[in-house]
Amino acid sequence: MDVGAVSDFKDKRVRIVQAGSHEVGVLRWRDRFFAVHNRCPHQSGPVCLGIVSGRLSGSAPGSMEVDEETPVLACPWHGWEFELEGGRALWDASYAVKMVSVSVESGRVILEVGRSRD
Repeated sequence: MDVGAVSDFKDKRVRIVQAGSHEVGVLRWRDRFFAVHNRCPHQSGPVCLGIVSGRLSGSAPGSMEVDEETPVLACPWHGWEFELEGGRALWDASYAVKMVSVSVESGRVILEVGRSRD
């Protein structure tokens, strides 16, 4: 399913599109694209309306660094965070958002509706 030109997607912003009967958030993160069902596994909140950032980590107490290579999406309802490489929750890998396969072909963003990325 063609959801638009690459240029239609702003860097580090989620754009929600209708894919069949589901809302899917499409994120452009530099030259990569991620697509996630707009439903948090916690209480079915609109996860794609949350904050997107690089993953925070620390090498020692009191230090914090942002890993700009690893995008994270935080649900706006309760702050559950999910890494978008595989959709798993940061605090417990047994929880995950459902990812959708996405690709870029001839400058267009294509969702593979009905095919999970996992």
